[in-house]
Amino acid sequence: MNGLLAVLDRWLVRRSVAGVGRWACAVLVWFCLAVLPARATGGLPASLASDMTTENIRLGVQIADATTALELARIDLARLRSSQRDLAESMERIERHAQVHALGREFAQTVIGQLRVLPKPERFDAERRQREGLLASTSDANLRAERALDELGDLQAVVATRFAEAEPPLAEALWPDFQAAAWARLGEQRVLLARLDEVQRQLLRALLDSDEADLDLARRTQAARSELTRLLFWVPARPGAQTISEIPAAMAWMLSGANWRAAGQVLVDQVPPRPFWPALALLVASALYLGRRRLQGRLVVLAPATATYDRYWIGHTVAALAITMALALPVPLVLWTTGNVLAAAPETQSFALALSDALTAIAKLLLALSAFAWLLDRRGVAGGHFGWDESLTGYSAQALRRFSVFFVPLLFFVALNGLDHAPYANRESVGRMSFSVAMIVLSVFLMRLLRRKSPLMQRLYASAPRSWAARLHALWFGALLAGPLAIAALSAAGYFVAAGYFFTRTVYSVFLTFAAVALYGLIALWVQVERWRLDRHQSEEARRLALADADTEESGEVAEARPPQLDIAAIGEQTRSLLDVLITLLLLGGIWLVWRGGIPALSVIGDYALWTYNAKVDGQATTLPLTVGNLFLALLVGAVTAVVVRNIGALLDIVLLQRFEVQADATYAIKVITRYALAAVGIVSAFSILGIGWADVHWLIAAMGVGLGFGLQEIVANFVSGLIVLAERPIRIGDIVTVGSVTGTVGRIRARATAVVDFDGKEVIIPNKAFITDTVVNWTLSNQTTRLQLKVGVAYGSDIALVQRLLIAAVRANDDVLEDPASSVYFVGFGDSSLDFEIRAFVDSFDKRLRVQHELNLAVERALRVQGIEIPFPQRDLHVRSAAGLSGLPAFAAAADAGRRTGPAGPLASDPMRPCP
Repeated sequence: MNGLLAVLDRWLVRRSVAGVGRWACAVLVWFCLAVLPARATGGLPASLASDMTTENIRLGVQIADATTALELARIDLARLRSSQRDLAESMERIERHAQVHALGREFAQTVIGQLRVLPKPERFDAERRQREGLLASTSDANLRAERALDELGDLQAVVATRFAEAEPPLAEALWPDFQAAAWARLGEQRVLLARLDEVQRQLLRALLDSDEADLDLARRTQAARSELTRLLFWVPARPGAQTISEIPAAMAWMLSGANWRAAGQVLVDQVPPRPFWPALALLVASALYLGRRRLQGRLVVLAPATATYDRYWIGHTVAALAITMALALPVPLVLWTTGNVLAAAPETQSFALALSDALTAIAKLLLALSAFAWLLDRRGVAGGHFGWDESLTGYSAQALRRFSVFFVPLLFFVALNGLDHAPYANRESVGRMSFSVAMIVLSVFLMRLLRRKSPLMQRLYASAPRSWAARLHALWFGALLAGPLAIAALSAAGYFVAAGYFFTRTVYSVFLTFAAVALYGLIALWVQVERWRLDRHQSEEARRLALADADTEESGEVAEARPPQLDIAAIGEQTRSLLDVLITLLLLGGIWLVWRGGIPALSVIGDYALWTYNAKVDGQATTLPLTVGNLFLALLVGAVTAVVVRNIGALLDIVLLQRFEVQADATYAIKVITRYALAAVGIVSAFSILGIGWADVHWLIAAMGVGLGFGLQEIVANFVSGLIVLAERPIRIGDIVTVGSVTGTVGRIRARATAVVDFDGKEVIIPNKAFITDTVVNWTLSNQTTRLQLKVGVAYGSDIALVQRLLIAAVRANDDVLEDPASSVYFVGFGDSSLDFEIRAFVDSFDKRLRVQHELNLAVERALRVQGIEIPFPQRDLHVRSAAGLSGLPAFAAAADAGRRTGPAGPLASDPMRPCP
């Protein structure tokens, strides 16, 4: 039987590749494994025999499938290795000829042809995904086969188990026949599993080899594309008599009815098999075109000028931008769909493929031009939402549409004759000449739009005559005109590929700039709306409090306000600075990506290694280079971190913290901690980009820790105390505190010290350590209710009960004195010249203490005066025990003379030593 299986296995290998179906193979396997053994053995129940036969048939089919997949994988591997050899030979031949300084048209044609046959990256990705799926399924199947093979390792035990588990139970007398039959069939199954395991292992190895070869071919293809593009940049095809003579043939190719009919036939052939996406695109384009008037009406409705405060939000502007794209989409969508359908044409249909490339390229350009024309329309987002001058935006939109009418067909003419699938003669004759004409048309458009007497420039000079844009108009205007003319000259000189690259990258950069401006307007409008809502909320709250304090009648209904026009100056200096930096960095990053892929020289500069460093990658020590691009990125991260840390506070205030009604002290703590966290993340990221990790600097951190502990311990203590203050919040911005002899309001909490503004308006800088280690009185920590203590004295003999009633009445008559806790008046003692009372009253704010104390003093004095109760002043009795020392005083001598004149009746005459009262 084993010999039969070996013959069957070889037959399956040959026939499965030759095309015999899997079901025919399964029938043969069933006949060999089920019918023949059934005739040779007896005693095995039909159900068990059927189950074992089915398992063996399934294994035979799996072997056939795995063998077919193995052969296909080996063919694919051979194809990939052959492609590697062919690419290497072609590049070696091209590089050998590139050493010759005088290169002609034949070399350029060879390079272009090699570029055309290079596989697309999308194809590599699709094949890799398909191969990964096959690898996963094969690996799972191999694991199942190995597990089944392990279970059949002890055949005697497996046969005994199956005999015991048979349903219905078998008699012991059937054991010898059952053992012989099951042993044979399970032995065959083990052989099949071993063969399946071996084929699957070979398939896994072949797939892994194919994946590795595919990755290598993708890398080589990308390197070859970069090198061929670099060669085409500076390989001129100088115009001559041959260029002129090729124009008639190029025009005949482009205007050939046969070519256009062939392209139409491709559409007819390709649409019916896959009609869904073309039909959907046509339906969407038709719906958008027919509904364009309603979409334009929605643009007007969504403008901030027509929305009320309660209804308007930033989603209206996002919806308006989506409508703008929808208005620009119909024609580009049809062109793009047609180009996609034509892309399925066979390689022999060069005109259909060239038409596909041209339609796809023009669809992208037309979509961008139409979108920006609708953006600048009088009813568009630029004027209605961003607040730009509607007259200027309308003028720009009309100019852009008139320009598109001439420029887009001209570029379609260029793309049809100048892209990959067009004949080389077309590229160097009609394509080059039409491209130069298109660049001249672009220069004329820019000149008319931005000249000194155009409406745009007139408005600029009228609104900002001293701005840099106005003063340097001649410089940037000349540079702007020189760009397209230089590209046209480059194309006319024979560097058509270089001119095309420069033009496409410039167009991408311009549209990227427009998109950045639109994004800036959207974010600025969002911030402005949030700020406006915050101001409105604060104004309404202040008005409500004012009405409540004044206890006036309820005011009438207030007319609903309209959202304001965008005013960038109102956003705030910090927020505007942050927006400027973020949008500029995004724009520069996008432009860098655009030009880095277009000019290999920039890639070379960015990849230049400055030095190397050691790092661990996947647990293994590796030497990595630090490139110019890494250094630039680290500097960029540092600059962005500095700007964000400096300006993040205003943005948090406007767009985040006010939404959650966070208290002022918590807001300040969140902003400071956010700054610290962003600074730490930025520093760590910059050092990581430079290859400086924790393992490289932990010793330095340890040394600095020791140094700081001895030399800068006070500064470190103050810094740590500042973090504790921000976390625990024993003091907060706006709290009134007493630290030592200083009492004032907390103004700022910095990393090292806190600024307290005293009641004289002076800022006292107090180290943060004092707030943690010293005694601090916070008058407003948990609540601002404070107690006033006023001492009042009345003359002896006053009615104490009356005085107490008068004082209580005077205190309770003050509106700022709280009813809870209740005020109180106590008779606290007998003074030297007065009966002493103490008033204890509570106010709800520290700011009211001095004023309420003043008002209570006035009220108490007035109440006591009205009732005739005397507020005594301190009195002293003077007893003179000896007047000997007073004889020389002028007042004493005058009194003595007066006594002698008045006679014995005067008081001094009778007793000169009597004390004066």
